[in-house]
Amino acid sequence: MKKQIMLFVLAALIFVSCASAPRKVSVLEVTKSEKIVRAAAQKEVENNPPGDLNTYYTVKKGDTLWKISKTVCGKGSYWENIAALNALKVNAVLRAGMKLKTTNVCGPAEDKGNTKNAVKKVFTYRVTENKAFGAGEKLTFGIKYFGVTAGIAVLEVKGIEKYNDRQVYHIDATARTAPFFETFYRVKDVISTYMDVMGLFSWKYSKKLEEGGYRNTTIMEFNHEQSYAVKKNGDKCDIVPFVQDVLSEFYYFRSIYKGENEVRIDVASDECKTYQIVVKKLRNEKITTDAGEFDCIVVQPFLKYEGIFRQKGDVWLWLTNDKNLMPVQIKSQIAIGTIDVILQEAVVVKAE
Repeated sequence: MKKQIMLFVLAALIFVSCASAPRKVSVLEVTKSEKIVRAAAQKEVENNPPGDLNTYYTVKKGDTLWKISKTVCGKGSYWENIAALNALKVNAVLRAGMKLKTTNVCGPAEDKGNTKNAVKKVFTYRVTENKAFGAGEKLTFGIKYFGVTAGIAVLEVKGIEKYNDRQVYHIDATARTAPFFETFYRVKDVISTYMDVMGLFSWKYSKKLEEGGYRNTTIMEFNHEQSYAVKKNGDKCDIVPFVQDVLSEFYYFRSIYKGENEVRIDVASDECKTYQIVVKKLRNEKITTDAGEFDCIVVQPFLKYEGIFRQKGDVWLWLTNDKNLMPVQIKSQIAIGTIDVILQEAVVVKAE
């Protein structure tokens, strides 16, 4: 049972989503305060349209960071920028087939010598428009195994709060055993993210697990200006600026997805590693769930870590084919069958 519940948590926090407004889906209007924030983000995006945010270099056999820098920028001295952008160590092993970000790397590397006359770079926070979700959204799922509801999961955007003098979405994902099964094995897991409202990146991530007699709490806080994260135990991790955590990545995907066949997202794990989730669109499909009938797109996430795709392909996600990209169904393959995560009821915020 523990493995089954945790598989849901991992799958649901990677991605979920599907469209229409059936009997068990209700729609809220965007709050006045959130409308102001959305309008500000929209105006800034319109006035300062982003450049190419997804430029990559595919590593070839024998490549080094210096060689890649020379190929991309015309000189090898920008290799440190490439390493920093991809959260790579100086002695990182590069494997053929890896895709490294190269966006805006052909600029001066940080001056580690005499900084007397150095010009301090001004850090600019990203602005990302969001119309997919909002404060008040609450999605309830049944976790089914061989057709039996073994657990309940809830994804909820609890509201907008202040963090580091910035407005953040407080989002919780909870998973618990169904009442009948609590007698045998009790699970109550809560994962939280505090996600920047204007930029849609993570400021803080926490995970509290209660599974039988097992207890564990993890907290990570992100410093995007300095490109590091700090865990509750004091461990310091290198990150890419504007990185997501394992919960915020789902909401970020919902906001940026525009029908592409493939989307890449940088994610920081609580093991102090930064990796990429690559989400691939598979097909369109109409399905019926406990909450009603939906026209969906089906996507599949792959974990790309240290440049290697872990092509297990054991999670499929159904997303509403509309601006909300509302979670509807997840299927996760395990050794003796599948775990089905089915939407039971939903409160969504009207996409504008």
